[in-house]
Amino acid sequence: MKTKRGVMVFLIMSFAVLLSFQMVSAGVGIKWDQESALIPENSDVCLTYGVYNPWPTDTSVQISLSSSLQEIIESQETEVVDVPKYTYSNSSIPIKFCFKTPKVYGKDCLLFGSLLCSQECSEPMKVYEGQVIVSEASSSQTGGSGSGSSTSMSVSAPLRVRVQCVPHSTDYSPVYIAMGVLALLVLAWRIKKRKAKSSGGKKSKKK
Repeated sequence: MKTKRGVMVFLIMSFAVLLSFQMVSAGVGIKWDQESALIPENSDVCLTYGVYNPWPTDTSVQISLSSSLQEIIESQETEVVDVPKYTYSNSSIPIKFCFKTPKVYGKDCLLFGSLLCSQECSEPMKVYEGQVIVSEASSSQTGGSGSGSSTSMSVSAPLRVRVQCVPHSTDYSPVYIAMGVLALLVLAWRIKKRKAKSSGGKKSKKK
């Protein structure tokens, strides 16, 4: 009886191992060398990670940020990267993720809330935490026919983003430009008026 029970346990464990092997027979891994990044606000930034695929099936992947980091993304660019089968960690393929950070700190403006602004950076540094997610690209993104399994595998790495405030004083150049344009207009008007008087005086003399 004990022998039969032992055989049953062995068969169940063997089936579980085989099933788990089939479940991970394709996929992707991610490598990273940093978990924190200091990024200036209102700037274009690119982060690079490494992806590998030790399984016996080719795959295509893309990279994105988790919802908790979407707040610091104004626009983003992603690329789909093909990762051949049997690509191991020591031969990982770089994948780049570029995005633009918005303005997240308040400014002091003298006109209309948006003109003649200065930024003192007196607020505490804003920090956002989330995940960098590498997932299998859909067939529409890779140009495939769309057939096959709809299951999508993904892996993630932690990322802590510190958004740097960039201080600057009030830029008065728009005022100087406006004053220069106004001075040119006044000068042009005076020259035109003087010419008009001069031509009027000549006509009266001829009479």
